[in-house]
Amino acid sequence: MRQWIFHFCRNALRLPLGIFIRKVHFDGKENFKKGVPVLLACNHPNSFLDGVIFEHLSGRSVYTLARGDAFLSPVANYILRGMRLLPIFRATDASAEIARKGNANTKDEIYDLFTKQHSVLIFSEGIGYPEKALRRLKKGTGQIAADSVRKSDFTMDLYILPTALNYSKFWTKQQTIHVTYGEPIRVLDYIDLINEDEKGFIELATEKIQISLEKNVVLTKGDHRDEKEFAQEMLINENYHPFKFKIKDKWDYSIGKINTMSADLAEEIKNYKSELLKYAVLDSNVGNQSIDFVSAFIAIFTTGVSLPLYIVWSLLWYAVDKTIKSKIKNIVFWDSVVVGLMMIVGLIITSIAGAILNSFIPGYWPWLFLALGTYGAICWFRLVDSFPHLWKELKWMSLNKNERQSILGKRNAILSSLK
Repeated sequence: MRQWIFHFCRNALRLPLGIFIRKVHFDGKENFKKGVPVLLACNHPNSFLDGVIFEHLSGRSVYTLARGDAFLSPVANYILRGMRLLPIFRATDASAEIARKGNANTKDEIYDLFTKQHSVLIFSEGIGYPEKALRRLKKGTGQIAADSVRKSDFTMDLYILPTALNYSKFWTKQQTIHVTYGEPIRVLDYIDLINEDEKGFIELATEKIQISLEKNVVLTKGDHRDEKEFAQEMLINENYHPFKFKIKDKWDYSIGKINTMSADLAEEIKNYKSELLKYAVLDSNVGNQSIDFVSAFIAIFTTGVSLPLYIVWSLLWYAVDKTIKSKIKNIVFWDSVVVGLMMIVGLIITSIAGAILNSFIPGYWPWLFLALGTYGAICWFRLVDSFPHLWKELKWMSLNKNERQSILGKRNAILSSLK
């Protein structure tokens, strides 16, 4: 009944997400089983935007658990549920009575979704924060899994899927996002443990999820922070695909080795960065990253319609971004609020522009021009984002063969250590 809200939001988010995200990687897709209920246990680096990645980009039907206090208003409750969000109450979200009743109702809804072979996303850290780190996981994931299979009299073939979510950076446009689906945990394999010691199962499941996420979530806090950040950038460049927005099962390096970086590897990265600065080139140049010629062609081909839209959207994004960062002190919500506001602004601008064009040009042509211009504007964002690479490419090509081979050798040595 409320599916229209989900589909409306998915289409309305195409432009702001196209500006916000450059590439999205999904690895380990074979672990995200079909035809069975799946409970995705994910880290939580970027508030409501994390759920959008799975609901709108994963290609799977996913319902997401979100903070319960956002659902307290009847209007918000209706809209958020239409967006495939379900409330989960923490102690700080509402009174004890409201939280108990709300969580009991949500558990019933989750069970109903599982009986229909749907997938549910839970952020097992319990809270979100924009940093490349991982907190100790809450035990709610294991509790929901145990309760669901017990309620089915142990007939439900439920899987817990550890899911790592990484952003290349926060609070900026054209990010690269990397999702890794880890080894699934089949809950029915632990029937005896659940019957004999349910608390023990919950602790075991929580520990298994924690171990999986620690291998697949980029953790830069602590020693060698700058080198770990740069190593992640190198892997993003190495796994770049010029013609695809969604890239599946192509990531061929170990995030875990970034997290456990040795002093020797950190020193290699420092030396390599020094070489890049010395010759004024980028890692993407050394890695021979291809240009997205398709986006460049579309941007240039649609210049008459798309370039004005790109300029307007760039100015709007800048204004909204600056306003949000000055007015909202909690950095947790910055990216999500910017994308949400740009969705609303985009709808208003598109409606006004469509109405104006329709007064001069009847029929479907105005809307066709707007659709073409909108996609062309996204391509302009991609093209402009690649300008530093293109400029430095000239510098890279001007180096002599020995200089290029020396720098490339340092890069290859680092990548070999991250296999």
